[in-house]
Amino acid sequence: MTDASRLRTDLSLRAGGVLSLAIAVTAIHALARLHAANGVLALLLAMIGFLCTSAGAMLVIVGGHIHDRVAISARWRRVER
Repeated sequence: MTDASRLRTDLSLRAGGVLSLAIAVTAIHALARLHAANGVLALLLAMIGFLCTSAGAMLVIVGGHIHDRVAISARWRRVER
């Protein structure tokens, strides 16, 4: 992967994270404006707000490093048979 491609991937993932955070803010704002904050709509808005906030924050912070490989301890590796 070239440096330009990595930069484009990193910026695209971070922009997607910002977009996800914007969706979360919109959903939480709509939830706060509900007069009767119970029912299916309130639950759906809360779920959208939580999931988009979690995913958006992770994408903004981690960016392109989400694809990095991590070392697994020998204890948790699969045993080859």
